Amino acid sequence: MRPSLVALSLAVLAVPLAAEDDPLFERRWQSVLAGGYEPLTIPVDWYDPVAEVEGAPSPVATVTPQEAGIAPTALAAAAVWAEAQNSTALLVARDGNLVFERYWQGSGRDTRFNPQSMSKTVLALLMGIAIERGEVTSVDDPVSDYLTEWAGEKRGAITLRQMLHMASGLEQGDDGYGYEVTPENPVVRHSLGSDYTRLPLSLEPVAAPGETFDYNNNVNQLLGIVLERAGGADYEALLSERLWKPLGLADAAMPLDREGGMAITSCCILSRAVDWLRIGELFVNRGRHDGKQVVPEDWIEEMLEPSPGYPGYGYQVWTGNQQIGGERPPRVPLVPWQSEAFAAERVVLLHGHGGQRVYAMPDKRLVIVRAARQWPESWDDALLPNVIWRGTSAKGET
Repeated sequence: MRPSLVALSLAVLAVPLAAEDDPLFERRWQSVLAGGYEPLTIPVDWYDPVAEVEGAPSPVATVTPQEAGIAPTALAAAAVWAEAQNSTALLVARDGNLVFERYWQGSGRDTRFNPQSMSKTVLALLMGIAIERGEVTSVDDPVSDYLTEWAGEKRGAITLRQMLHMASGLEQGDDGYGYEVTPENPVVRHSLGSDYTRLPLSLEPVAAPGETFDYNNNVNQLLGIVLERAGGADYEALLSERLWKPLGLADAAMPLDREGGMAITSCCILSRAVDWLRIGELFVNRGRHDGKQVVPEDWIEEMLEPSPGYPGYGYQVWTGNQQIGGERPPRVPLVPWQSEAFAAERVVLLHGHGGQRVYAMPDKRLVIVRAARQWPESWDDALLPNVIWRGTSAKGET
């Protein structure tokens, strides 16, 4: 693990956030401007430096749609719509077997993409493993047990559960700029800067914790710091040893704030779309892969329990129906929009900026992955899962 993260964090907190020049930010910001990029369109190979996430890739088992009990017409309809929505990949698996795989815009199976905030769900999976190992005692621990620099402060009493539910009561830290991409936005300076711990550790409470759903990227980064301190290893090492290798996934990478620094945990596990099928299958198989319990079964269920602040969100994962009907929002909204209710009894939704998606439907043992690097024309979160689910036979049917 990198040396003395606690000491480094305390040191940077002693300096006002706006007071320090950051050459790395300036270089990255100028590169973003020169490339005409926004967060969705930044190329995967733009990120520098990155931490490698070592995998142990195992073969991808495939079956035909007929063997899987999925109508080819349903898969074809899903592919036509996905291509029209500027997708780069669409994959469908049933019972852990790849049934359908289609790529566009020069992508292929070994092409890495940016899953954006789907990475948050991976952090929650790692939290369950850390609890099982006794490194984290409970989701009801006050965060100051791990962020010791918050001891004795009001914010130190916020629990890990409240943070996992995105109901921490902490400020966004954006000075009112929201998601505006401007160098005046502290969140932009954080995302392109040389210290991913500084802004999160500076956040102050603005509301009572546990009451209001307030999606906050920097709260996820705080949970990443918790996992590093509790596990005694860098985040990318925990990810490799506890999920990536056990699931048989290919090598991946995570952006670092600087050489020897911390990985960003709220997004950006640069990886293959096909590997996200196995992450989705953890929600179908109750945490098991290839006969082994990778994530505790009771933790998978706990992750999916509705949060008090918003019933469509659990521990860093979206679950069940979201916004249904009414006027279609532009692009892809933060809270997913559906033209109709989900057809499946339960849908687990991993949601990344720009429409990166994993849909897991345990009742028919289905997982769908969709990737993109451009905004869709008219997004609807009900379409892919409902077309595939309705075209899939029930167990035992042909």
